[in-house]
Amino acid sequence: MQKRFLTLLLTTVLCAAGCASSDDTIPTIKEDTPEQVPETETSTERAVLPETADTPGIRIDTLTDSASYYASEDPGDCVLNVSASYPKVTIAGNPDASDKINDTILQELHTFLAFEKENAGYAEENRKSILEIEGVPPEPYTASLSYEIKRCDEKIVSFVLTQYDFTGGAHGNSWSYGMTFDTAAGTRIYLSALYDSTDSFFKMLSDELAGQAALAAYEKYIDKNIAVDLGEAFLGDSPCWYLDRSGLSFISNPYVLGPYAAGTFEFNIPYDKLDGLKPKYTYEGSYIRKIFPGISVRHDMNKDGVTDEICYSVAFDENFSNPKPVLTVNGADCSDAFESLYLTGPASNAYYLIDVDPLDPFTEIAIADQNPENPDADSTHFFRYNNDKQLIYQGKIPGVFNESMKVCYNSNGNLYLCTPDDTPDKP
Repeated sequence: MQKRFLTLLLTTVLCAAGCASSDDTIPTIKEDTPEQVPETETSTERAVLPETADTPGIRIDTLTDSASYYASEDPGDCVLNVSASYPKVTIAGNPDASDKINDTILQELHTFLAFEKENAGYAEENRKSILEIEGVPPEPYTASLSYEIKRCDEKIVSFVLTQYDFTGGAHGNSWSYGMTFDTAAGTRIYLSALYDSTDSFFKMLSDELAGQAALAAYEKYIDKNIAVDLGEAFLGDSPCWYLDRSGLSFISNPYVLGPYAAGTFEFNIPYDKLDGLKPKYTYEGSYIRKIFPGISVRHDMNKDGVTDEICYSVAFDENFSNPKPVLTVNGADCSDAFESLYLTGPASNAYYLIDVDPLDPFTEIAIADQNPENPDADSTHFFRYNNDKQLIYQGKIPGVFNESMKVCYNSNGNLYLCTPDDTPDKP
């Protein structure tokens, strides 16, 4: 069985439990040959925007495209289903920048669709082979392209795109990479353009990546037997990075630094460590910090003038299952705060420190719970560490918190998801 992988935009996608301390044209596919005629559908829906600094004039719509390919010998037998969702950006008063961003995204989409159109031929070859051996056709191949908004303001628009392909076997394969744009100019930003002094910038990033990779938090994710130079994997032409409200993140896809079971994980460098970042790319919003579980972070959580040390991690058994959340504050185990929450799948990819309300003295801790059996039940729980040195539960919001969400308190002190204009996303 042949498995094929796509490198989009001709770039190399190498993107590639105690605590360790670390400070609008929608393209369709048309076939020229009668044996494989895809069915296509398109639609548009509004995407949820992240908190922006001063840019209510940026709108992002989600466009979708899909196609199905069928066997030449049996037109009723599907061999490949393809779906894509991608952003369309509209910047008020700047149609040129909007067009440049959207044209670049469409080029990415065209590359994906062209690859999958070619992949349909391999899907049919696989169908014939399986049919001859087993007497029944296999499940069709599937492919998808999706995106997440990571940052959207007057300086930066940044997305992460994820491509997934299932071509038979025990599991499919996915890889993620970033696309970051200068909002005013509409041009795509490459890593080297973030700094004036590329050499010192890359040295700082290389040192930071090496320091994080050596932490115990990544021990179960990084295979020491895989000989990969972090600088070559992330700091060359790799697009596996993005900017969000927290800082600069690098994406490690399956098989780059670890086995498939390790999944996709990230290295996150906050803005306060990005010395020399061009001012036009800095983030001006309220405090937010994304941290990989198992890494501790120091921050004054209640503005009492004392720096607190926070560490959240997920403990697993020897089979990398049965996750258990662990939270310490200033060395004290506060994990009993989770007992009444009955977390079914404590998120192991990130936790956050976030200043939900800049007018109060507190910074909240955000910890997500993912329910693999019922994704609609996913939620994120928020805590405060008050002046009496107590961890106080603040409530939860639906979904796994990410950079495209804005969280607020209502007049009763309850948390809710809100849109950029501070209106509740749900009643």
